[in-house]
Amino acid sequence: MEGPRGLRSEEMVSLRHLTDICFWKGLVDKYPQLFNEDNLENLRVIVDGGEVISHVGMTEQWVSIFGCLLRVACVGAVCTHPNYRMRGLATRLFNDACEKAYNDGVDFMLVSGIRGLYLRAGCRQILGCDFEVSVTPEHIQLLSDPAITVKPCSSRDIEVMSAIYRREPVRFLRRLEDYQRAFACRHVMDKESEFLLILKDGSPRAYVILPSPSKKSKVRIGEYAGERSSLVNALGLILQRFPSLEEIVIHILGCDVLLQSLMEEKGLQLRPSNSACTVRIINFTQLMERLRPYFEEVIGYKETRKIKFLEKKGRFIVEYGADRVVIPGRPEAAQLIFGSKDAPTELLSAGGKAGKILREVLPIPLPWYGINFV
Repeated sequence: MEGPRGLRSEEMVSLRHLTDICFWKGLVDKYPQLFNEDNLENLRVIVDGGEVISHVGMTEQWVSIFGCLLRVACVGAVCTHPNYRMRGLATRLFNDACEKAYNDGVDFMLVSGIRGLYLRAGCRQILGCDFEVSVTPEHIQLLSDPAITVKPCSSRDIEVMSAIYRREPVRFLRRLEDYQRAFACRHVMDKESEFLLILKDGSPRAYVILPSPSKKSKVRIGEYAGERSSLVNALGLILQRFPSLEEIVIHILGCDVLLQSLMEEKGLQLRPSNSACTVRIINFTQLMERLRPYFEEVIGYKETRKIKFLEKKGRFIVEYGADRVVIPGRPEAAQLIFGSKDAPTELLSAGGKAGKILREVLPIPLPWYGINFV
């Protein structure tokens, strides 16, 4: 056997054969953001007899969270050929991907799955961090505005979509090619999708990407961005556009208080919702250092400069003078940083002023996958 290592260009046919067996035929074509010539080193594989027998796929990109630039790895398409399972190959590859991510300057990892493999490696789903809302045809009259129109996006609208998304406070830093690939394959968040542009008085204000509705269907919006009031008032038109839709579910980030309040003003009920992935901290000290500009906005420069972030023997430490919060491992760090409802908040209570400061600056919102899902 050979690996773990990056995929070679001539091995893409073999990898395609593996994913056809382990998932479904044609998966490679539906995820061009993952399976492309520019990303071969992040397609971590083990090869036997010239054939790819195990794979962990990864992308690496920047995200902006309240103006702070962080590096994130997104992991998906993890699989092993049935004849080679139960040998620990996927574990070897996942550990290799985490090591590569660390060496590449990644801060944290998003994994599109909840498996024992990921949990054993320190990944955790972030529970109750966000909200979701359901809208149905009975809400059409509530969700309307005569100035709003909705139209299918064309290839000419890609730059408009990109410009709208760039105004989001929590987002991936996307290349134009990311939109072009997503628009070409129309496969977002694991679903064949419709791209809709929302206009107010003829001016583009927002967009929505949602699964193509089938008969009597319930769909979850894969991505949205832009002016929140226009988005809310376009939902009635979207329901009318697809008469088979029985329910649209919208995931709302916990930090998006404007969209939450607009939904509540319409009489819609917010329900707690979990992250769409599991999360693993890759480099704790680097992550927290990169968040310092945001911490300064919340608690001030003088207080922020007194905080120290350390990693010692697998534990993560936040110090403020003689006070310290000691986080025992990666699972607890992910839960505390990103605000899971099962986070061990008693660690903060025992940390004096260090714990008090963390309560003020945390949680940090996770970016929503959208077209970055792999």
